[in-house]
Amino acid sequence: MGFLDSIFGGDKPSTKSIEKLVGRVKEAYAQPEYRREAMDKLLSFGTPEAYTAVLTRFTVVVQSPHWDEEEKRWLCDELSTRGEPAKTAVRTFLARADHVAFAAKTLLKLSSSKTEWINDLVVALQARPPEDHRTTQGKTEIINQLRDNADESVVLSVLPYVDDHADDVQLAAWECCEHHYPAATDDAKAAVLDRARHIVTDDVRSARVLRHVGGVMSRLKLPVDPTRPLPPAVSEEIVVADGVLVSAR
Repeated sequence: MGFLDSIFGGDKPSTKSIEKLVGRVKEAYAQPEYRREAMDKLLSFGTPEAYTAVLTRFTVVVQSPHWDEEEKRWLCDELSTRGEPAKTAVRTFLARADHVAFAAKTLLKLSSSKTEWINDLVVALQARPPEDHRTTQGKTEIINQLRDNADESVVLSVLPYVDDHADDVQLAAWECCEHHYPAATDDAKAAVLDRARHIVTDDVRSARVLRHVGGVMSRLKLPVDPTRPLPPAVSEEIVVADGVLVSAR
């Protein structure tokens, strides 16, 4: 019997016992074995509450970068063998938490197909609307997963996030839309063009967002609106030539 078995014995965990184990899982300065035994115990419970609790390990960066990566990869592999109950917990975590890169990898291992996984990521993203100020990193990480692993069908799902309250989310959304733009439908391309032409002349946006959108339009050769002048943040680096934006350098 392990040390934690003597403290948290029994098959059905109490809320108090789970809370104590979460404290151990999230102890950033403890030895790896201390956190690992707590995670093992939560996994052995196998309840929805225990799976939700063990996922909090993904939200903590521990003192050793090596062990931080090792433990998260180990937990990803362990959860991937736990079937539907673990999948349900991971889906909920993706829709709420702010450190979701490893959870996304875990869900991919649990999914029956890549299409199912991508659909779940879109659902998790849409659970965090652009006006949500609480989960900026979570939105950014999900959009980056969609950029690297999805196809052009996600463009219209990601496009609303070019109007997110956070610059980092806006930039991630533009990178995703730009990456998938060449294969997108005509409707999606028209929607991207509409937002880009509006935003690139919106001097309320931050300079880095304006420059980034100008760069996207230049690379994709999107026509500008000739009736609206470019703000200084854009015109310093990009000029209009033959109706499209090109580098001024």
